[in-house]
Amino acid sequence: ESWGTGRAVARIPRVRGGGTHRSGQGAFGNMCRGGRMFAPTKTWRRWHRRVNVAQKRYAMCSAIAATGVPALVMAKGHVIDGISEVPFVVSDNVQGLQKTKQAVEFLRRNKAWADVAKVYATRRMRAGKGKLRNRRRVQ
Repeated sequence: ESWGTGRAVARIPRVRGGGTHRSGQGAFGNMCRGGRMFAPTKTWRRWHRRVNVAQKRYAMCSAIAATGVPALVMAKGHVIDGISEVPFVVSDNVQGLQKTKQAVEFLRRNKAWADVAKVYATRRMRAGKGKLRNRRRVQ
């Protein structure tokens, strides 16, 4: 627990014991380095919400229909200038591509690579300490 009042230090829980730099340091609280987070995320949070089956079907149909409207596709940020028509329909042979190099070449040949290039260009540096924790880039 904390050292209490009268010691000219914050009333925050501190590490017990002695013989190490860590003892006496503030710990355990949500405002301390190495402490717990405030209101930790709970496993019993309602992750999934129930939606009516009819609404799900309607939403799916609406989404599929929206892929055929170039204005809506471009509003989502996709680069579809070189593509002759949307949706971009290809043959089943595309599933047979084994290497990424083949897929890239296919997209370049069909003028669809610009959308992928846009994604490459949007990579940026993460703010904060995540850079030091192997989370340097964000898409």
